[in-house]
Amino acid sequence: MAVPANPAKLPDRTELIRRLDRIDMSADVKAILASLIDFTIEAGDRLIRLGQQIVSFIFEFSRQYPSTAFGIAAALVISFLISAIPGLGPMLSPFVTPILLALGIGIGALDDLLDGRMRDHLSGLEGQIRDLGVS
Repeated sequence: MAVPANPAKLPDRTELIRRLDRIDMSADVKAILASLIDFTIEAGDRLIRLGQQIVSFIFEFSRQYPSTAFGIAAALVISFLISAIPGLGPMLSPFVTPILLALGIGIGALDDLLDGRMRDHLSGLEGQIRDLGVS
């Protein structure tokens, strides 16, 4: 799938920087993400704002699938902690990391799916109650 060259669908650079500033994370990570926002690729006569596309995708993914994003982050943190165990960690990490990521993504995605379904069911129930004239 090609990356759209139309920057109108992307939040502008200042909006993305503003969003980054509101997140509670280290200044180093913010600086890396801010420099990623400026990454572009020239394809023929078009300029593709790939960095803006990536950071915008991260924000949108986190907003739409919060449990999945949390599962990925938790799996990566646990994997890092396991790899930091002296001697045994570097040997375990290549095996444990994919398993933790699969679990984090799977459990998070399941939670996001169930939460969405539950919201739809409750909205439907609310509509049925309203149709009965109860509320």
